[in-house]
Amino acid sequence: MLDIDKLTLGFGGTPVLSEARLTLSRGQKLLVCGAAGSGKTSLLSVAAGLIPRLVTVPELSGTVTLDGQPLGSIDRQALFRRIGFIGQNLEDQLWDLSVEDIIAFPLENRGMAKAEIRARLKMLIDGFGLSALSGRRVLTLSGGERRLVAVAAALASGPDLLVMDEPTTGLDPAARRRLCSILDQAAQDVPSLLIADQDAVSLLPVVDRLALLHDGQLCAPQPPARCLENHAAWEEAGLLSPMRRRRLAPAGAIGRPLLAVSALITQLTRSVGDPVLNAVTFEIRTGEVVALIGRNGAGKTTLFKAMLGLTKAARGTITLDGAAADRWTVAARARKLAYVPQNMRHILFNMSAIGEVIFAITAATAHSNDPEVVAKARAALARYDLGHLEEANPFSLSVRQQALLGLACADAAGALVAIIDEPLLARDLRGRQLLERFIAAMRETGRAVMLISHDLELVDDLASRLMLLDEGRIAYDGPTDEGWRSQAFAKLGWSAPYASVPEETA
Repeated sequence: MLDIDKLTLGFGGTPVLSEARLTLSRGQKLLVCGAAGSGKTSLLSVAAGLIPRLVTVPELSGTVTLDGQPLGSIDRQALFRRIGFIGQNLEDQLWDLSVEDIIAFPLENRGMAKAEIRARLKMLIDGFGLSALSGRRVLTLSGGERRLVAVAAALASGPDLLVMDEPTTGLDPAARRRLCSILDQAAQDVPSLLIADQDAVSLLPVVDRLALLHDGQLCAPQPPARCLENHAAWEEAGLLSPMRRRRLAPAGAIGRPLLAVSALITQLTRSVGDPVLNAVTFEIRTGEVVALIGRNGAGKTTLFKAMLGLTKAARGTITLDGAAADRWTVAARARKLAYVPQNMRHILFNMSAIGEVIFAITAATAHSNDPEVVAKARAALARYDLGHLEEANPFSLSVRQQALLGLACADAAGALVAIIDEPLLARDLRGRQLLERFIAAMRETGRAVMLISHDLELVDDLASRLMLLDEGRIAYDGPTDEGWRSQAFAKLGWSAPYASVPEETA
């Protein structure tokens, strides 16, 4: 069905793919895993026809055919009807429309009759369990909910091949199972799947072949179970073996409170009228690594927005470093409470990476020439593998590099607590090492880290304390290992992190 032969792709003399080969037969479902920067997104973009149709790259050679026909010779409309694509950054694909409008959009583009569209829409929404989202605007949905809507929209017109880049990103365990169920249901309508994702374990029920991408080349696809057993191959590709664990050393003494939230109730309400956050109370102390988990839509985003002063509280108090946070401006809070979001593009604004770090240190809008400040910023960039990108425009950096820039800013600025929302950079070996370096730096200097993640294995490895948010309330707050056995966790219906002998202690 899809054949890629001797694909070479590069940017400015830097090779990304080097004579990569891939054959995807009709009905085959292939998962590609690779470290950040290995070329997964480039490979998928070529396979989906986005490169070079919509994106031009300076160095591109090789052949790509669909059912024996070169992709470049297929009419654009016909090509994009036959190949569905879901990118890693959904904001590039979704608009502020209703859920129904987003899913119906590709059907309207095909000129389908209104009655047929309505019937197809009802089947998709009911079949994929999205009825609870009906009538909602896409921008009001959680990240995980948006991803399920995007999958439904891509499947709406029944493409021959569905290409997905990191589809499990931002999905809680239940939503991942739902995604797999959706893809399984769609198997009859969508003969072939090409997926790039690091979560091989969650996608095992969906794929029949797995291939590792390393040094610009795709290893021969193998049955997933056999590939998962080859720990050395994963490590050689710069990845964490899915079946081995890497635990962070236990924290030392826990000290004074840095952040205290007491009986917090937000002004934002759910559709039934209940507040999104209802009497939330907790403290974070020096040296702690705390993980916050919960279903998509549980209120995690609202909680950190409230802590940052971006959402108003109806009642309750937030204290930072012993002082009432409501007396401070949002900018003043940000110096104490650093935030590294899933999408760093929301908070980047300087013209250079070093400019971002200098601003974080000085909170000045002008570029500081103070040698001490500049040296501190350079040291922070170097500490997180960004030393060679000092003058790079932050918006030209990869998603992983932008996340590392967020860590560099939080570390250099001396923030008391760092909130890291879905640390996706930890999905490969080097990214995990750098996240551990950041946590160690925060601990050693009497600060704390709060992780918000759906990756339960990552939470189990890094966090000594677990907080579970359910329907706007803290349902569990205590030691992580005990949390997996709690009634609150059992209520979620999720599987606890798999048990195994730790690979090493970081």
